[in-house]
Amino acid sequence: MSRTEPVTLTNMCMIEQDGRILAIDRKDPVWPGLTFPGGHVEDHESFHDSVVREIKEETNLTIKNPRLVGVKQFYDHEDHRYIVFFYKASEFSGEVKSSEEGKLIWVTKEELMQRKLAYNFDHDLPVFFDENISEHLLDAARDELF
Repeated sequence: MSRTEPVTLTNMCMIEQDGRILAIDRKDPVWPGLTFPGGHVEDHESFHDSVVREIKEETNLTIKNPRLVGVKQFYDHEDHRYIVFFYKASEFSGEVKSSEEGKLIWVTKEELMQRKLAYNFDHDLPVFFDENISEHLLDAARDELF
């Protein structure tokens, strides 16, 4: 039995300021809708550096001290593991600027819950908002938070 497997590593960051959260309305036809900015970890890149880079690319903000708050994992259509590292950040510099990924908007938590979210993103939100939950496992047989 092999102890390795194909895996895709990604990240997502909830940026907070003055009771508001920065969300992105993704244009991606595969996963459209409101979510938090983020993206893929590049080869030989640390998870920390990847989330800082992705947030810069998608929002024009330079985040400082992003804090890992949890993970999501599932298997993609090729049966490869897909892991999303969830971060929070409240320190940043720069001016918000939307990218080709989608339009950026500041919303309250309540407003976020009322919007059209990306598929299954509502199941990810407890990892960001509940300190007792650190993992979202999604598969065909179960959808669990730990």
